[in-house]
Amino acid sequence: MTIGVNCGHTASGPGYGAVGIIKESEHTRLVGHALMELLRQAGVTVIDCTVDNAGTQKEYLAATVALANRQDLDWFISIHFNASKEHTGHGAEIYTYKGRQYPDALEVCAELEKFGFKNRGVKEGTGLYVIQKTKAKSMLIEVCFCDNQTDIGIYQRAEAEGIARAIYKALYKEVIGSMYTPAENHNPTKGEFIDFVGAIARKDWMDRKLVLPSVVIAQAIKESGWGKSELATNANALFGIKLNGWTGRSYVKDAVEQNPDGSYRTDKNMLWRAYDSWEQSILDHNTYIADRKIGSQTEPNWKNVIGCNNYILAVQYLQNAQFPYATSKTYEQSLINDYIEKYNLTKYDEIEPEQIAPEGYLWVVQAGAYKSLNNAKRMQERLKKMGVISLIKGYLQ
Repeated sequence: MTIGVNCGHTASGPGYGAVGIIKESEHTRLVGHALMELLRQAGVTVIDCTVDNAGTQKEYLAATVALANRQDLDWFISIHFNASKEHTGHGAEIYTYKGRQYPDALEVCAELEKFGFKNRGVKEGTGLYVIQKTKAKSMLIEVCFCDNQTDIGIYQRAEAEGIARAIYKALYKEVIGSMYTPAENHNPTKGEFIDFVGAIARKDWMDRKLVLPSVVIAQAIKESGWGKSELATNANALFGIKLNGWTGRSYVKDAVEQNPDGSYRTDKNMLWRAYDSWEQSILDHNTYIADRKIGSQTEPNWKNVIGCNNYILAVQYLQNAQFPYATSKTYEQSLINDYIEKYNLTKYDEIEPEQIAPEGYLWVVQAGAYKSLNNAKRMQERLKKMGVISLIKGYLQ
């Protein structure tokens, strides 16, 4: 996926943008650069089609189109701020070739409307040079009117990064989500979901002994609604983990948090970790629990969870740490009562005792020989995934 982003107008001189309560050219760059960074982190190839200086307005437009047309773009997106003669115009709008109502463009308008901007819709933009001349599918986004006090008040509350997140969120499903199609079954029954998460959590417990499998499964069920949540569906994320140092792609959605007094608040357009698969999400969740340090902490916040083989204590350590894992006051009891005990998830905590071959013997599978039966079984599972059926037998050396 390749997207060209144009921060509208030059930085100075011919081609400079409108000047109202804010300067258009300065803020197209703030929004555009923030959008480009989000797209790059998502694995999108981004072409910066911004032109800072030109001899004339005509040269600026030609240079912008030339940058875009040198590449085989899937989308060309130009960021702008509007202005009106009487300073009374207000709202967000998008221009496309022949006014085509692309789902992505309609979604951008809808997301900007959520801030409080009037939704002026997707309009005929064929007469605009960059829309007419670029070869790629194109949209020119007028975020709001830079000379209208109401619009600028909304914009300043949202901030440039908030606007960029809204545009990125609108593009996510059609543009970014299509890049990641895991081979996993993402429409499982409850039993299949438990078995899926349980198998990965159990193997990770055997390999790294970080988070007890029953706790991981319960968290995945609760936080993803059995794999049906927005994050699970669109971001392959079974846990609600915000970026916190994550350098991979992100997903934008609101966060509903519980305050210390029991009331609730909604934090708008927060960034969450997004993954290539549910399996990656599970493994990263365990790493996050093991490694996460908050503020000036010198040790991981949930260090007591690591290696704890008692599910009640492990859940308590999650919530009784200096910084609780979840803001919900019922999170602890819900994991224990509603999921671990109700669905007997502790069966995934039961690891077969290690069986070491007697002196002179090895556990042999098709691809090798092992002293450890568990290691032999792991290789057997890997072979099975490749379509190779292998038996395990004990042989005298």
